[in-house]
Amino acid sequence: MTKKSIPSPEELYKRARDIKPVLESRAEETANLRRLPDETIKDFKDLGFFRILQPARWDGYEMDPIVFYKVTGIIAEACMTSAWVFSVVAVHNWQISVYDEKAQQEVWGDDSSVLISSSYAPKGIAKPEGDGYRVSGEWDWSSGSDHCDWFFGGAVLDPTVGFESFVTLLIPREDYEIIDNWHVYGLKGTGSKRIKVHDAFVPNYRIHYLKDAFVSESPGNKTNPGPLYKLPFGQVFTHSVAIPSLGAYKGALESFIDGAKSRISSFGVEAKSNPVTSALIAEVTLEIDQMWNTLEANFKVMMEAVNNSEKIDINDRIKFRHQVGVINDRCVAGALKLVKASGGASVYLGHDVMNKFIDIMTTQVHVANISDPFAIDYGSSILGGETENLML
Repeated sequence: MTKKSIPSPEELYKRARDIKPVLESRAEETANLRRLPDETIKDFKDLGFFRILQPARWDGYEMDPIVFYKVTGIIAEACMTSAWVFSVVAVHNWQISVYDEKAQQEVWGDDSSVLISSSYAPKGIAKPEGDGYRVSGEWDWSSGSDHCDWFFGGAVLDPTVGFESFVTLLIPREDYEIIDNWHVYGLKGTGSKRIKVHDAFVPNYRIHYLKDAFVSESPGNKTNPGPLYKLPFGQVFTHSVAIPSLGAYKGALESFIDGAKSRISSFGVEAKSNPVTSALIAEVTLEIDQMWNTLEANFKVMMEAVNNSEKIDINDRIKFRHQVGVINDRCVAGALKLVKASGGASVYLGHDVMNKFIDIMTTQVHVANISDPFAIDYGSSILGGETENLML
């Protein structure tokens, strides 16, 4: 891929904005399918979105991650379900890039558009065998799995040392079964189904240690030496499961504003002349801007460090991880205010603000969006304490 064929960030943002009406028009179909329509995945591929974090040597754009997160946010303004699948699948194009070169070749050697789904919970039972492990297990929440040819599954290889041996196993489609158990209240169309593996062999080169990702010294850094791949996994991945909520929060605000322009309460009060409504819009707008400004500032710090071949300060990593960890909490609380201010109309099926609130709330149960442990880490670091959390 030549440099000229790589779109600018602004062009990618425009592409994301332009497809918003299409995603909105497919929302009902997506919910009914309980997975993304094939057309949506094709659109994301054709628009180059999956290549944003992909290495240039694998036909990718190898861009600053904030471009990836901004595209995710724009998509989520229209359809959080689509943004969630895109974000958590596309971020795997970053992770496979820090795997052993042989694993990269297996995934992308014939087709650099091949996608990977995941479930990082340590559900895999792995027993040493030869130059790898014999693996069985069942993992839930593998979003977008219908559209993927490979799977990342979490496992602890040696329970006696715990998370020191926490790994991600790379498993091909022929070695696992997709079980359709995705019947849910929110994010209905993500197809986050169960993956079942029985007695599959996973060679060592298809295993990535979280401890290596923590110190940014992974096998793939030899063949993909760019600064992007020196970022910690805990930062890159956890932002991918937080940004969809932030984008949906903005989308809920936009829908609320559109409705407020013509809404009249049961008492005959126009929403647009109600100072409470105006103040809420200002409050939510400010909050969204503040979160985006914080994210951009944090990634600027991290990218400056890796661009200069420096380690990112651990206290910064702790702070940044806490700040992204509370995004979902803030989006849930803010979107609920918009629901309440929308009045009785919000209880009817199809109400966009309510739909987005339910989707945002659904992601609050994702382990990466549970903020308490990271608040403890951050507070402890301010007090001079140390942390051993590998997801920073």
